[in-house]
Amino acid sequence: MSNNSAKTLFDNKTYVFMTECLSTNDYLLKLLKKKSYQEGTMVNSSYQKGGRGQRNNNWLSEKGKNLTFSFLLEPNIELSNQFLLHIITSISIFKTLLEINIKNISIKWPNDIYVNDKKIAGILIENLVYRKFIYKSVIGVGLNINQANFGILNATSTINETMKKHNLDQILQIFKSIFNKEYLKLNSNKIHEEFDFYKKNLIGYQIEKKYEYNSAVIKGKIIDVLSDGILVIQTKNSIIKFNFGDIRLV
Repeated sequence: MSNNSAKTLFDNKTYVFMTECLSTNDYLLKLLKKKSYQEGTMVNSSYQKGGRGQRNNNWLSEKGKNLTFSFLLEPNIELSNQFLLHIITSISIFKTLLEINIKNISIKWPNDIYVNDKKIAGILIENLVYRKFIYKSVIGVGLNINQANFGILNATSTINETMKKHNLDQILQIFKSIFNKEYLKLNSNKIHEEFDFYKKNLIGYQIEKKYEYNSAVIKGKIIDVLSDGILVIQTKNSIIKFNFGDIRLV
């Protein structure tokens, strides 16, 4: 990543819009197998039939009502620092929601965005690695905008939170602008400030919550997140470290 490319990350780059696809991440990864594309290439779809979240959870979205897109990065960072991509993407969505006057936003580790304790956005990051360096990264974002009904799912949207419809393209432009700025911080000292912002806004940070772990329920509070994304929780009797998928907030 160069400063020049980051400042204009999405400008004059390949932009693919589809009314429908299985998964924007899958589609972009298939494009990359056929030929080389510039950093900032984006695939956007008004409907994903097979959208995926972390750990292959489905991302359900009504046609034409939400943002579901993926974009290409060339971060050139060590694999051990891959969680930094989760942090800057989570914060970019967080700040995008702030820009449209959404309140009570929080982050659920590792990278779901919640508003008033309901999920409003999710992130899926898939990296291409060579010699322990991430040379390409496909970042997928699902952000609930104008969908009002989620059935039994614990989810919300910008229309539910603000009681008004939003223009999808305008919100996407806000995200692009904010992500440009966050991406510039990736290899700078300012990334420490982003780490602090991320932790401060985590659900359960310094607050006791219940978690499901090994088919049992434990109580504890998040006291840290390490640079590789490991979650550190302090229980009554010990300090325990958890990797992705090890633990679930209940």
